[in-house]
Amino acid sequence: MPPDNNDTAPHASPHFHIGRYSVGGPYAKYVLFLLILVYAMNLLDRQILAILAGEIQADLGISDSQMGFLYGTSFAVFYAIFGLPLGRLADLWVRKTLIACGLFTWSIMTMLCGMAGGAASLTFFRFGVGIGEATATPSAYSLLSDWFEPKDRASVIAIYSTGAYIGMGLSMFIGGWIVDWWNLSYPDIANAPLGLKGWQVTFIIVGAPGILLAALFQTLKEPVRGYSENVTSVQNHPHPFKECLRELASIIPPFSMISLYRQVGFTSPLIVNIVAAMSIFAVAGIVSHLTGRVTQWVVLGVGIYAMFSWAKSLAIRDPATYAMLFRCKSMIYANLAFPIITFITYGFALWLAQYLLRKFDTDLSELGMVLGLTTAICGGLGVAAGGIIADLLKRYVRDDAHVFMGLISGVLTTIAAFFVLNAETLESAYIANAALQFVGVLWTGAGGGIITTLVLPRMRATASAFYLAMGTFLGLAMGPFTIGYLSDTFQAAGNSPSDALGLSLKLALLVFIIVAVFTLLLFRHYRADFNSREQRAVAAGEPAQNLAYP
Repeated sequence: MPPDNNDTAPHASPHFHIGRYSVGGPYAKYVLFLLILVYAMNLLDRQILAILAGEIQADLGISDSQMGFLYGTSFAVFYAIFGLPLGRLADLWVRKTLIACGLFTWSIMTMLCGMAGGAASLTFFRFGVGIGEATATPSAYSLLSDWFEPKDRASVIAIYSTGAYIGMGLSMFIGGWIVDWWNLSYPDIANAPLGLKGWQVTFIIVGAPGILLAALFQTLKEPVRGYSENVTSVQNHPHPFKECLRELASIIPPFSMISLYRQVGFTSPLIVNIVAAMSIFAVAGIVSHLTGRVTQWVVLGVGIYAMFSWAKSLAIRDPATYAMLFRCKSMIYANLAFPIITFITYGFALWLAQYLLRKFDTDLSELGMVLGLTTAICGGLGVAAGGIIADLLKRYVRDDAHVFMGLISGVLTTIAAFFVLNAETLESAYIANAALQFVGVLWTGAGGGIITTLVLPRMRATASAFYLAMGTFLGLAMGPFTIGYLSDTFQAAGNSPSDALGLSLKLALLVFIIVAVFTLLLFRHYRADFNSREQRAVAAGEPAQNLAYP
């Protein structure tokens, strides 16, 4: 059986290919199943805000751009900032325990969202949800890379990612049903238990199951790092939390500057950091003045500066990992091409349901049921199919053909989205949306697989955390807010709420032009960068013994 999860031996043997614990075997599939459930809870608790947006806006009196901030940026920045040190912790500590702790945390915070009495408290609890959820996917990518062989990695990560669409689908289905049920049961909120409204009760109900799942996940066995590839890699660190706190201190201002000063003194890296901070916050101030949305750009500026500080600190603490992330052209382009797609993923995830509600004035429970089922079924099938297609392209066309999955998905998404947004009847919008949910996620497995393949086993969780952080900033922090801001602008110009939101959603699809550019650049460099992984790592300072193959 796998070694005990508290094993901190630096070179624990990767050889336990026996019985039910073999690579890709039944136990590996059981781990994959539980990770799918965790990811489903992750997106259920995160995405529930989308179907509740109209209820919350009516209750709290907030605009589309403010809702975009509440759904996206308030969650995204904390998710990204804490995702980086927690990704580092996943590379140093017991990954299944980290996931269990995070799941417990974000479940509690989701339930507390249901106790929010205003926009400020709801935003604060969304911060907590973001911090808790930041533990999950970097650790999951790392675990799956050890439980399954590289040739199956895109498929496995795609199958794992189906949990996201199951969770998104359930959030719409459950959210719409609970709100309508509560509002019918208590038309006079004064008579409702504790005076709770339907959207508040929904948060409380959907958060509770995660606590039980956290306890179950803690019972899993954990493989040593590099297990699936027979690579002897550095295992658990003797002081993982100290390293995690050091990583966090290198990110959060003003501790980031203090941390950097202690490492290098008043030298060029610190000067560059100070200049970057001044530049970022100057730009944030200018954009805040031009748009009138101070909170969005200040919070986003803090997040961008935190990412910059983390990268500069990583270059000093772990130059090999830094080189694999920031001196590899393929990694840079992959961290732009795929995360930019999430601008549409998250933007449509929040606003498509509200667009259909405004245009067709349907019941929330009906809309939630139909969109929930199509998201869960078609989205789940789409992400799994995309992983399989990526592996087939890699195996039978070219070993780098899978890098085009983002571009393929983008073209098909644009076509399907225009059918949804130009639909004349709700039924035709539902049918087109089913196709949209399928094609819009075909890129997922290829993106995650490319990121984990371009680095060494010990770096996978850190690389995954940065990849997710890029998606969080480019997609979650920008997509919902930008579409909401455009909608507010078009409404102020005299457009109806539905027309304004529909036009904003159409304009958002232009980001696929940027995706196409970075995809072509990725294709140009991927093969050479993949074949030179070990040589580049050693050249950047990675000890040769960490690459020893038995």
